[in-house]
Order: sequence, then structure tokens, then C-alpha cells
Amino acid sequence: MEHRVELLLEPIVAYKLERRSDNRPNKVEDEEPHLTKQLKKHYGIEAEVLGLLIKLEMRYKEYYNLYKCEMKAQKILVERIWLLTQRYLILISSEQSCRYPEVYTLSTEEAIINEYEEKLEVLRASNNKMKNTLLEINQQCKEFYAAYERLDKAQETPFIMGDSHHRSIRYHKIMAVDIFNYLYATVLKLKCFMHQLDPVNLESVEEYRDLLQNESAMEEFEEYLNNQFVYCKCMYPIPTCPILKLKCSHQNIANLKYVSRI
Repeated sequence: MEHRVELLLEPIVAYKLERRSDNRPNKVEDEEPHLTKQLKKHYGIEAEVLGLLIKLEMRYKEYYNLYKCEMKAQKILVERIWLLTQRYLILISSEQSCRYPEVYTLSTEEAIINEYEEKLEVLRASNNKMKNTLLEINQQCKEFYAAYERLDKAQETPFIMGDSHHRSIRYHKIMAVDIFNYLYATVLKLKCFMHQLDPVNLESVEEYRDLLQNESAMEEFEEYLNNQFVYCKCMYPIPTCPILKLKCSHQNIANLKYVSRI
């Protein structure tokens, strides 16, 4: 008997579920009658812009971790280049007072130049890596700018105008432009100073070393990046570990401290 009752109830339950699903869209429309097609389209673009902004924020932070890692490696390299430059200058100056300099200075000079070029090539690769990474980020910036331009700026939504907890999207767009320009200019400056490095010019090495020691400006930038260029930290994925440490990509960074027998 129970089995027959269940069979009789099945069509009724199915009918009720079907009617409930048919009425659900109408119910949503009744709850939000202010959502015109134009507003729905605008809110869709807002969601797209916000998603691109969050990705851009995280990408900038990833790049800055890469930048700190590369600067750590470059400082070691430049100290070695500075020492090689000093030794090379002493070597070529001693040739003038030596009776037979070609007997013992040729192999030493060649060894210094070879190591100098080796370290310079690593330095060049480091700067190119940062530049190429920034160019990839620039593509994300262009996607963000294009989506931003599709926004209807006349809409007085919290996303456009800002509120007590969030700055306007225009403010974040300006910050995104400024941050990219600052980081790209920094890399171009490093590349420019690197091209001036010469084994007979100790001053060029010291200028590059001073450029790497500008830590106070970068600390200020880091604070700006982590605290100002943030739309909402609640949008970020939850970290798997509460202790976030910088994972340097230079696994063989100890090799950069190599001191040759010269």
C-alpha cells in the first residue's frame, strides 16, 4: 500500500517543482525591478573590471617579489664585478713597470675578463627577465584599461563613485598606470647603467652599485603597493600558510658568491 501512495505522489511533486522553477526568474525580477537592461550590462562590466583589477594587483605583487630576488642576486654580482675591475686596473697599470709583462699577465688578464663577462651576462639576463615580465603585465594592463573604458561613467554606483570602504575605480586605474610606469622606468634605468659597465671604468661599477642600494625608496614603494593599491583584501584567495616567505628563484644564489683563484 505504501508503494502505491509513493507512486501517486511522484507526479504531484514533479508538477510543484516544475512550477517553482518556472516562477523563480519572475520572482528575482520582482525583487529587483530597478535593474534595467542597461544597468545589468553595466554591472556585468563592473564585475569584469573588478576581476581584472584583482588579478593585476596580485600580478604586481608577484613581480615585486621577483624584483627583490633579482636585486639580492645583482648586489652579489656587482660586488664581484667591482673587485674584478679593481684587479684588472691594478694589473694593466703594473704592466708599465714590468720588464716582461706578457710572461705572466696574459693568462691572468684573460681570466679576469672572462669572469667579468660571465658576471655581466648574468646581470644582463636578470634585467631582461624583469623587463620581459613587465611586458607581460602590460598586456594585462591593456585588458584592464579596455574594460575600464567600456564602463558607463555616468552611473553613480559605488564602484564608479567609491564609498566609505573603497576608492573609486578611476583612482585604482590611475594607480595601475603609475605603478607600471615606475617599475618599467626602474628596469630601464638598470639596463642603461649596465651598458656603461666597463672593466677599465671603476666609477661605472660604483654608480650601478649605488643604484642597487636605493632601498629606502623601494620600501616606500612596497608599502604603497601593499596598502594603497588594494581594492579589497577580502577578494584575495586565502593563503594556504599564514607565514608568507619570499621564495627566491635563484636556487643557486650561493654560486654567485663564488670567488675565483685570481
